[in-house]
Amino acid sequence: MIEENTIVGNVNGIRLVAGTEKNVFRKNVVMGNPAVQVSVSNPTPQGYDILNLSAQDANAFDDNLCLTGLNAPCPAVERSFAAFPNPIPIAGGAPRVTTISWNVPGVDSVEVRVGKPDGSLFAAGDSRGSAQTGTWVSNGMVFFLQDVSGGKPLTRANTIATLTIRFEEKP
Repeated sequence: MIEENTIVGNVNGIRLVAGTEKNVFRKNVVMGNPAVQVSVSNPTPQGYDILNLSAQDANAFDDNLCLTGLNAPCPAVERSFAAFPNPIPIAGGAPRVTTISWNVPGVDSVEVRVGKPDGSLFAAGDSRGSAQTGTWVSNGMVFFLQDVSGGKPLTRANTIATLTIRFEEKP
């Protein structure tokens, strides 16, 4: 049973080799695999959020959230702009970082900006991608997903979505 995990920023998120069987994958968030950095360095990435090379129905996939899959169900996500984890647990000196992922079908080019539509550039790419923040991310920080297709200006009118980061104290 692989359940309730967050898997982001890898070449493959969940990878099952041929012959793998009798596993259950439930309620996992698997996005941004491969990470946007891999996609930039490899124009034809072969990574998937869930890559299943085992026989059909040899494993069970239930209620996972993913964007790309091979021989595994990924629900059709319309538009998404999310951070994983969010809230960010801040116990025991754990690094205060998160991975921002987006999926905006039909948009050619996006930028993720910090604080306002024309704020500092955090990431840029096409309709699907992800990038990990540094430890500079703070509680209440807002990210703006901007449609910059065809040279659109960085204005509120071209804001696709906003995302607020939260911290959570953990004992």
